[in-house]
Amino acid sequence: MMLKVAKLGIAIAAVLAWIVPAAYAGVPDVSQSFYVPQRGSVGTPTEGTAALSTFRGCPNNDGTSWANSARIKVVVRDVNGNGIPGIAAADICLLFNGGTAAQGFSGVGADSVIANSTWNQNPLCPDVRCVQADDQTDATGTTFITFTGPTAGSPGVGTRSGLRKWGHYDTIIPVYVLGFQLQGRLTTASANGTYTLQLKNLDTTGGLAATLDAGETVTSADFNAIANGINVNNAVSFWRDFDSNGTVGASDFNLISLHVNHNCATPNNP
Repeated sequence: MMLKVAKLGIAIAAVLAWIVPAAYAGVPDVSQSFYVPQRGSVGTPTEGTAALSTFRGCPNNDGTSWANSARIKVVVRDVNGNGIPGIAAADICLLFNGGTAAQGFSGVGADSVIANSTWNQNPLCPDVRCVQADDQTDATGTTFITFTGPTAGSPGVGTRSGLRKWGHYDTIIPVYVLGFQLQGRLTTASANGTYTLQLKNLDTTGGLAATLDAGETVTSADFNAIANGINVNNAVSFWRDFDSNGTVGASDFNLISLHVNHNCATPNNP
């Protein structure tokens, strides 16, 4: 009798050992899931610090914004290390609050990225909360978030979207999948936590207060900040170094010069 009970206990344990991992097979494991900065070809992408040279945009999402298919690759795996396929694009997001606490916004998203129609009415800016993935995750649990906008049928390839307009920047742009916040890797081969998504913007000044129509535009103040910041190294130089080459220089000045007076309706509307 005792032998039968022992065998039954072993059998139950074996079943539970199978059921418990199976129950979590479709749930992201944040220790094994991650995102990686990329640009260029999907087949032979540029990753790591070399990818960051195009991680900057204009509030109009035009021209040189998010060039060369600037994006993150997102890989979602379960507790068993298997990729989770079929996660909907809308469940994979760069998460914004839409504005600052002073403007009445709150939440777990980036709170210094300005992307709202409440305080930016003339011209009218879109409300951006979830910058979603290009497509659902594939068989390996992989998809992309291409910043300028997705190309139908070609995940990881950028096509401008008139609904992806925002201003300013934040030290952390959180990446969420099914409500789970992922960590970044500098490259696919790196460890989790070696990279944090930060997106630079040609709109570096203003727009954070409860002031109507003061955000999501490249003004003379933004231009002067770059012109006066060339070869300067201070607390905000990182955000003014648009090409991420380590210094505020001529290329950054040229970029800001091309975008002065750009906003949610100029030069492209939408």
